[in-house]
Amino acid sequence: MKASVPQRVAKLNEQQILVESGFLREIDEISNASGKSPDQALDYARTCLEEMAVHPEDRYLDRFARLARFLYTRSYEPELDVDAGELARLRELGREHPLVFLWSHKSYLDGFVFLRAIYDSDFNPQPLSFAGINMAFTGLKILGKRSGAIFLRRSFKDDEIYRLVFRHYIDYLVKMRVPLSWAIEGTRSRTGRLMPPKLGLMHWVIESYHRASCDDVLFVPVSISFDQIPEMDDLVAMQRGLPKRKESLRWFVGYISGMKAHVGRIHLRCGEPISLADASSRLEGMFDASGKPEHTQVRKLAFEVMSRIEHVTPILITDLVTLVLLAANGRALTKNQIRAHAQEVIALVRQRSLPMAGELSVESGAGLAGALTAMTATGLLHCYGRGSEPVYRVTPGNELAAAYYRNTIVHYFLASAVAEIALARICGNTESVAALHDAILSLRDLLKFEFFFRTKEDFIIDTDAYLDMRYPGWKEALAERRPAADILFHKRAPLFGHGVMRSFLEAYEVMARVLDRASQQDMTDEKDLIRLCMKQGEELLSCGRIHSASALSEPLFGTAMKLAVHRGLLAGNADDLAKRRGEFGAEISDAVHALNYLQKHYDRHQDQVSAC
Repeated sequence: MKASVPQRVAKLNEQQILVESGFLREIDEISNASGKSPDQALDYARTCLEEMAVHPEDRYLDRFARLARFLYTRSYEPELDVDAGELARLRELGREHPLVFLWSHKSYLDGFVFLRAIYDSDFNPQPLSFAGINMAFTGLKILGKRSGAIFLRRSFKDDEIYRLVFRHYIDYLVKMRVPLSWAIEGTRSRTGRLMPPKLGLMHWVIESYHRASCDDVLFVPVSISFDQIPEMDDLVAMQRGLPKRKESLRWFVGYISGMKAHVGRIHLRCGEPISLADASSRLEGMFDASGKPEHTQVRKLAFEVMSRIEHVTPILITDLVTLVLLAANGRALTKNQIRAHAQEVIALVRQRSLPMAGELSVESGAGLAGALTAMTATGLLHCYGRGSEPVYRVTPGNELAAAYYRNTIVHYFLASAVAEIALARICGNTESVAALHDAILSLRDLLKFEFFFRTKEDFIIDTDAYLDMRYPGWKEALAERRPAADILFHKRAPLFGHGVMRSFLEAYEVMARVLDRASQQDMTDEKDLIRLCMKQGEELLSCGRIHSASALSEPLFGTAMKLAVHRGLLAGNADDLAKRRGEFGAEISDAVHALNYLQKHYDRHQDQVSAC
């Protein structure tokens, strides 16, 4: 007799929610306040529940898994790059504790890739995934709901009945101990860096687990990364201010049809899970007197998840090549020049035991040659091969795409980049360790809306450690010689400062110039301010006043605006406003001057690399 196959999906019957006494009592209270009859309110609640509820079946899960594989194999290698041992460990942990998978969001493929990886790892039951209702279009809605996709409205804070139904539905799923998953950023990253986490779902889920007196729940950070992103053109268009395309069946078919070029592999890594019980004991005051999670503590937990996602994201050769070529600031480099810089970065990667996708093989030239060929084939790079030997640069117009890949790994080199810029800033001034640390913390404060920084004390430790490694004797040099920075950079080229930070700081410079031009005028219309920055940025780039086309990005100007709001630069007393804007402009100008100083030393060293 053939053995039965265990069911891989959760058996759910959410309709019992609608007859629970507590739910009915709350519906009556809402109906009285809204002017609806209890029957009308209950009918609408039933509609809301049907809209969000899922009824997963094994056969639909199998179909969705096949669809996922069909989608990603159109452009990627069939075998996903996953840590099978880590997924097996999580599968065992899931037998003891409910799991909540929180994954990064780079592509429309993320949800499909996550489901396929979990499916192939025999999780039982398969996690349910929250998704935006914009993806519930004809052709995907039924398949999604029957395989475990919970489609939610983008916003429902003003719909009391929908909120009530959703709360009870989450309570029901928690009671059933069903594993859950969603993209913690809420939407795809436009720039390659992780976006600030969306906290709404975390609030709901944490509150439900607390209300259910659950012993513990584990939040699992998940990084999903790609050798190249299939919808890069869309992401670049949105950075330039164009609207997001509306999802539909026609759009989906076009998306699939557009995946033609082979662009490498997809990589999935899981970080160390975070126990809610442990987090509650570490983060004092996780819950208020009524049992609701405190926003500040949920935010801290979410940022811990984001940090763990960042630090399991593998460094890919695409990321490495774009880091090198963007540091060249528009110059074309030979393969040997690219390799020489890449080897220095890889040496640091290995020294710090940073995660890599396989082996970053640039020494032999085989891995690098393959990457350059693939990136040239997709148009990301331009190769000129009619001279003595081929030279490569980022294709003009594709700087934002190249910066996207570089940005996926800049968090690993953040302290290194800031240390180099700070060292350049104090060159010729009061050169001392104390002055350097002040410059480091000033840059950290300037960029605090861009990156997830460690504490000030830990960040100083990181910057000093990099300088110890890259520039031995730097402390003594600062103590003994006034032009110490010049001497240090003359001996060894800067690795990261100019290449990592130029697009961010030049975007801030554009914002500073727009605000300075406005003089004492209030600039409270945020959309108008970003529009002015895009225009001013184009002018400055054309005139050579800034050098990075990747600085002309709506998300970067949006972050610069957050800093401007934080520093009170958009509105206020006219005289004081002009003064603050002038000081901000001087600070940014000083930082950009340091970038150009680093660029000069980098270019000089690059010219010394043999092209043979």
